Amino acid sequence: MNEVEVKKEKKDLVYNIDDELIDEEPYDDRYFITDANKVELIKYFETIIRSSFEYTWFIDMLKKTLDVKSCVFFKGYSVDNGMKLEFHHHPFTLFDYTEAVVNKMLDEQESEEPFVFEMDVAKEVAMLHYKFMVGLVPLDPTSHQQVHDNKLDIHPDLVIGDYARFYKEYEKYLPEHTKSKYIDWLTNNHDVELEIPKNYNYRPTIINASNKNLVTIETIDKLMLEDRLSKVNNIDISKLLSSGG
Repeated sequence: MNEVEVKKEKKDLVYNIDDELIDEEPYDDRYFITDANKVELIKYFETIIRSSFEYTWFIDMLKKTLDVKSCVFFKGYSVDNGMKLEFHHHPFTLFDYTEAVVNKMLDEQESEEPFVFEMDVAKEVAMLHYKFMVGLVPLDPTSHQQVHDNKLDIHPDLVIGDYARFYKEYEKYLPEHTKSKYIDWLTNNHDVELEIPKNYNYRPTIINASNKNLVTIETIDKLMLEDRLSKVNNIDISKLLSSGG
């Protein structure tokens, strides 16, 4: 077979760029805030904060340096046992903290156009964490989901961090519904004694699989036959076990 020689035409990668464009800043991290895009942008800032080195380092410090390793409800659930521990922001969410910082920056700026710098927002929210002005609750994933589903209440004694200081310093930058949520939470938990839900008390359960004696090497061999493997379903298995093989 004859080789076909392919000649590629050389391209000159030279572009004419106007001098005035070269002098401009190539990247502008300003985000102009409007009523229409504010919520969406704050959620975007949240993702930047959660994925940042500063936030990751802070969470890691809580676990490794400050010895925050266990779920507040289920003490047997611990990082020391190789389990994943999650941190829930409470009584203010990460969105609440980020929104307050954004509102503060908008209030303090002198520009007629309302904008914030992405990294400035992330830096100030990180500093709130470093100053322990953020309320956090260590939870196992199931408890964390139950809290978000409003099936599990967080008592003030379970919260790490001086969230009251945050409220005092940033109150003017919080929307009314966020302030009402905070006041209601404090009111509902005033003089309420801390009680761990009964379903989080440790009660060992011995699991006894029914009909486990019916599962033998012979029945498994029949199920694993090559020509039936892709066709076996739960009904087949049930019939085979009940027939004794």
